[in-house]
Amino acid sequence: MKWRKFLAPVLGAAILIPGMGITVAAEEMPKTDTTGVELRATLDHLLSEHYALAVDSMMKIYDGDPGAEAAQMALDANSEDMQPVIASVYGEEGGVQFEEIFSKHNMGTDEYAAAVKDGNEEMKQEALEEIQSFVDEMGAFLGAATEGNLPEEGATAALREHEDLVQSTFDHYAAGEYESAYTAYLDGFKQIFGAGGAISGAIAAQFPDKFTDPNTPAGDFRSTVNRIAAEHFALAQLSMTKGFNGAEDFDFADWAQDQNTEEFRAAIASIYGEEAGKQFAQLWNNGHISVQSELASARATEDMDAADNAINTLTATFATDLGTFLSTATENRMPLDETIAAVTAHETSVTDAFNQYVSGDYEMSYETYRTGYAIMFDIGKGLSAAIVDQFPENFSMVAPDKMPATGFGGTVNQSNTMVLWAAMSMLIMLSAGTMVYRQRKQS
Repeated sequence: MKWRKFLAPVLGAAILIPGMGITVAAEEMPKTDTTGVELRATLDHLLSEHYALAVDSMMKIYDGDPGAEAAQMALDANSEDMQPVIASVYGEEGGVQFEEIFSKHNMGTDEYAAAVKDGNEEMKQEALEEIQSFVDEMGAFLGAATEGNLPEEGATAALREHEDLVQSTFDHYAAGEYESAYTAYLDGFKQIFGAGGAISGAIAAQFPDKFTDPNTPAGDFRSTVNRIAAEHFALAQLSMTKGFNGAEDFDFADWAQDQNTEEFRAAIASIYGEEAGKQFAQLWNNGHISVQSELASARATEDMDAADNAINTLTATFATDLGTFLSTATENRMPLDETIAAVTAHETSVTDAFNQYVSGDYEMSYETYRTGYAIMFDIGKGLSAAIVDQFPENFSMVAPDKMPATGFGGTVNQSNTMVLWAAMSMLIMLSAGTMVYRQRKQS
């Protein structure tokens, strides 16, 4: 399809929107790659990957999935990767202390899932106590390490909220309440990205000579794009493996993908117009989401020709179409060849991780999973940078000095950009998402 021909009138109309023509001085150009925003992106990456792997691990333990042990290993590897990040700010001792506390957390969640599976109430209570111990210890660590820039009470409350969302997702899943499980899952994804903003904001306030403010409008935008992209990857892996296994919650994992797609569509539409948003959704659904389901079905029925066709569609046709769409929309700020290559790398990681899981090579599957998850943050960085550069006036508001409030949900003076994005996301979840689910249920 000729994306450039389609987008030309859309982009032309965007120029007519009030405020679009404002000139921003070069020295005032908003950036998505400042030291503070990079710190926030790193924390967003590792913390959200932890969340996705924790839920995935607990589900697989409960299901008796043969990939459960590899999922737990990937979760532990994620924790180990956090240590050098913390050590780079607070020294080796601080990094070691952080990792020791965090590793207890992983053990507690895995033990909780096993206890629920076995119906062992005593073991379940011990796991809950272990998790609460993590909440208290990590809250105290963050409060002390940031010298109160992230108050211990607020950090503890936010950590408790995170644990509640993980537990709620799993408890609903174990009870067969799949719609509630995936609703909680999506809420938990949003909440954990708030952690990156709060912790990085506290560190930046503590070390202003090393880090710029991470919670600028441009920083908020990059974090939002990263979240939607990373959430897509995690949901794709869940949905495909559940489709292959014929799991009861497959339709609901697919429903969660619909919510993510709608949020992506709304983000595109908010920048380039409704027609561009519709065209993106059509491409995304027909050339991507549905083809992933076809791949899972083909592998389940051992139809290798259909599987190969699906993989080729994802890694060649769709990658070219989406790469062309993004390059055209950003007026080549995302170079065509590089963008197609990035989307191809994403699709290759998705299909490789799935095929490795199907073949029983679970450890390699999760190694590919982690590589693929990281790729989403590279794509998010490139896309957000291109859009901010294309429309700098939308992100040029000087954010006021911000101090962490009571938790990971944000800061005292959040930027208008983040508030608008959060409001939009909530509206999508309450309206369009519910409609999609009802339509799917009726069909």
